Amino acid sequence: MQALFHIASYAASLYVILCFIRIILTWFPQVEYSVVGKFFSTLCDPYLNLFRRLPLRIGLIDFSPMISIGLLSLVSSVLGNIAQTGKLYIGGILSSLFLLLWSIFSSLITLFIIVLVVRLIVMLFSKRENYYNSVWSSLDSSLSPLIFRLTKPFSFGRTLNYRSALILTIFELILISVFGNILISIIAQLLLKLPF
Repeated sequence: MQALFHIASYAASLYVILCFIRIILTWFPQVEYSVVGKFFSTLCDPYLNLFRRLPLRIGLIDFSPMISIGLLSLVSSVLGNIAQTGKLYIGGILSSLFLLLWSIFSSLITLFIIVLVVRLIVMLFSKRENYYNSVWSSLDSSLSPLIFRLTKPFSFGRTLNYRSALILTIFELILISVFGNILISIIAQLLLKLPF
């Protein structure tokens, strides 16, 4: 019986890789519509389309591929644990699920930090020529409400300029990421120790 769980775990891991390749191929239209692209599309789209129907799009960013691959990785992990131990541990499943959710959230934080750092670098080295109607103007109008909301508790009643708020937000997100990783690791270890 454990051999079946090993095979199922490997199959799920292989399917994760195939789905990841399919997602990458969508970035290159000339490859996506080739024979190879159509092969991956036929193989992976039925699964990936299940998640595309869910409201997992925020602005221009579609999180459905991240969720679909994360869930498939969770299934692979659970099947692998069953194959190794011969038992289904709820604590292990909860721990894996918790780590998966944090991984997704942490990826979003990292992406946001990268966007903010790039924006800060551009702000420091640009002369604001043709600022209005630019990509940066659109980005700033989208980000500024969130940035000022995040910095409000740490501004001590002072009004911060956008650059200072940007720097403070970057530091806050880095701290959230570091301490979040520590906290999630502790919680995941505690969940693994559950007796059932």
